[in-house]
Amino acid sequence: MKTFFCFVLTCTFGFIYSQEKNKTEKDSIVWVKQSCEKGIEDAKIDAQKGIYKCLSYGLVFDKNPELNKFVKEYREKKYGIIVGNGGCVITNYSECYSKTIKEIILEKFGTNIFDKSRKEAEELFAKK
Repeated sequence: MKTFFCFVLTCTFGFIYSQEKNKTEKDSIVWVKQSCEKGIEDAKIDAQKGIYKCLSYGLVFDKNPELNKFVKEYREKKYGIIVGNGGCVITNYSECYSKTIKEIILEKFGTNIFDKSRKEAEELFAKK
């Protein structure tokens, strides 16, 4: 009888807590809904402000870290294009943001801007 009573009591608490719904959408001040539409919107806003942040995702192997650092700094200084690695996790937000900002960069600076700026930086780096 004691075992049966404990079992019923345990099940009762289980049923009570199973009925509770957790709201996570607006629970936190920190949590913000990051959708594809938000990524596109943020990319356009950043471009209007002159912020061209073009991130790649995944593991990157740097054959010549010193040269790549110089190229990144040169590109940022001359064109205002910030190139970097966004980590390993790709979300809808980051994918849409990256695609939109890259389209804006190519439209503004030309389709060969990344190759052009790399060649310019490599020439300057070789002179050093």
